[in-house]
Order: sequence, then C-alpha cells, then structure tokens
Amino acid sequence: MIIKLISASIGALGFGLVFNTKKDKLPFVFLGGFINILFYEVTYKYTNNIFLSSCVCAAAIYVYSNVIARVIKCPSVIFVLTGIVPIVPGASLFYMMQNIVISNNSLAVKYGLQALYTMLGIAFGIALFSMFLNLFRNTHDSLKK
Repeated sequence: MIIKLISASIGALGFGLVFNTKKDKLPFVFLGGFINILFYEVTYKYTNNIFLSSCVCAAAIYVYSNVIARVIKCPSVIFVLTGIVPIVPGASLFYMMQNIVISNNSLAVKYGLQALYTMLGIAFGIALFSMFLNLFRNTHDSLKK
C-alpha cells in the first residue's frame, strides 16, 4: 500500500507539472494524490465496492481541494483535477479495449463495468459534495446577513 500511496502522489505531482501549477502549490498537489489513494484503498478494503470507493475518495479530494484553495487563496480546480488523476480508470479502459480486440467479450464487459463504476463514482462523489458545499456556503452567507 505504501508503494501505491507514493506512486499516486508522484502521479498527481506529475499532472501538476503538466498543468503548470506554481511551484509553491506542488506540495498540496502531492498531498492530494496521497489523500486520494489513501481514501480509495481504505474504503475498498472494507467495502470491496469500486463505486463506493471512487465516490468516497472523489468526495474527499473535493473537500480537501476546497479547503486548501481557501487557505492558500487559489482556485480549487487545480487540486481537484490533479487529485482525481490517480483513480481515473485508465487500466480498466485499456484492458477492456484489449479484450474487445481479441474477442474476449466476457473480460471486456468485466473491465468495462469496472471503468464505468469508477467514473460514475468519481462523478457522483464530486457532484454530491459540490451540492453540500454550495448549500453550506449559501446557508452560511444568508445567516451572516
């Protein structure tokens, strides 16, 4: 698990460099990749559910990104995009296509469903916590007035 945590963090850092993230923000990008895979691995260990694990880690990254963005005063999208990269289902999509080419339809469906569950989990986790965060901000702002 340690190797996965370090690899995910380096992967997120690599995408931070590709997206021209400022050097002072790169440690937060690195930490985002670490948090992402940590939440994914822990959730998957206890639930054995790809959708739920993807949902939980996407939500964790979304919350982390928004908190860090407010603290260091920069856009949260930098940390959301780079933080989500470690769980993007690239391997599942590759194996799905490989099995389609060699006409192994049962494995192609298996990997295709894994990729679909992961993508839906990411989208649902971000959408759900985006809704909650906006609701919280709106309620907090209306109580301030």
